Amino acid sequence: MYLGKRIRIAIVDNDRLTLGVMKMMIERILPQANVCWAVSDGLTAVSKSLNSRTRPDVLLVDMSLEGMSGCDVCRTIREETAQVDLVGMTAFSLDRYCVPALENGASCLVDKANVKGLCHVLCAIVNGRRADVKYASSESAQESHERLLTAKSGNVNYETFAKREREVMGLCSLGFTSKEIGIKLGIGEPTVKTYIRRVMKKLGAKNRTQAVIQWMEVNSREY
Repeated sequence: MYLGKRIRIAIVDNDRLTLGVMKMMIERILPQANVCWAVSDGLTAVSKSLNSRTRPDVLLVDMSLEGMSGCDVCRTIREETAQVDLVGMTAFSLDRYCVPALENGASCLVDKANVKGLCHVLCAIVNGRRADVKYASSESAQESHERLLTAKSGNVNYETFAKREREVMGLCSLGFTSKEIGIKLGIGEPTVKTYIRRVMKKLGAKNRTQAVIQWMEVNSREY
C-alpha cells in the first residue's frame, strides 16, 4: 500500500478514545508510518504543526472539534504554511463539512470510521497524488496557501476563490442551473448551492444574479 519515505502523521480529535484507537490502527495498517503526536484540542494542534521540531507530514483534523473548530485549525495552519498536508475527517455527514473543509485548506474530507480507507488517502497524499475520494480539493497545498493569504489581506480578486468556486461560478455565468452544474462537476446540487452562497458572501452579493455579475467583473480583471 505504501511506496515511499517514512511518514509522520498527527491527529487532533476531541475523543481521547478515538485518538488511541486511530493511532494503533494506522500504525498497524501502515508499518512505515509514525503517529508522532495525537492531541484533543485545536490550539495545541496548530502550535505543534507550525513548530519545525514537531511538524508532521500530514495532520488528520476532526471537523467537529470543540473550542477551535476543525475548519479554523485547517485555515490557521494553511494560511501560515503549505508544508503540512491536512486531511479533514468526520463521523457525521460528509456533505455537512465538505465545502468548509476544502475551502479552509484541507486536501480532502473522509469518514473517520473507515480507517483503512483513510490510510489509502494518507499514502496517496504523501506520495504527491490526489486522494481518490468523493470530496477532494482540486488545489494543491501551495495553491490553497496562496489563496488564503490573499483572502486574509482583504483583497477580493480571482485568487481569493477556490478552484471549485471558480468552476461553479464559471458555469453559473454561462446560465447553467445548480442541478446542471452538479451533474457536470460530479457533485450534489446542495453542494453547488453552498459554493454559490460562499461566493455571494465573499462578494457581498445579495442574490445569485448579483453574484454572477460581480463574479464576471472580478474574472474580467484577470485578462
